[in-house]
Amino acid sequence: MIFGRPTNLWLGLITVAVSALTGGLLLAGVDPTVVAFVGTTVTSVLGAVIAIVAYQPPTVVQGSNITVSTPQGEPNVVATVFSPTQITPAGPA
Repeated sequence: MIFGRPTNLWLGLITVAVSALTGGLLLAGVDPTVVAFVGTTVTSVLGAVIAIVAYQPPTVVQGSNITVSTPQGEPNVVATVFSPTQITPAGPA
C-alpha cells in the first residue's frame, strides 16, 4: 500500500501514464525505437521503485499496538508488542 492505495493501482497508473506519453511522442514524430526503449526503461524503473516502497517488511517496536484481524463475526483483537525476543515461532503441529 502506498498512500492508502493498493500496489496494483499504482502499477496500473504508471503503465497508463507511460503509454499515453508513448502515444503522444509517436504522434509527434519521434523515432519509434527510441520511444519504445525509453518507455520500457521508465516503466521498469518505476515498477521496481513501487515494488520496493510497497513491499517493505512491517516493523514494530516495543509498545506498538497491532490490530489482529479475526474471522468475520468475531471481534478484532488489539495486541501490544512487549519485546521481539519474547516471540517464539510456532512449531510443527
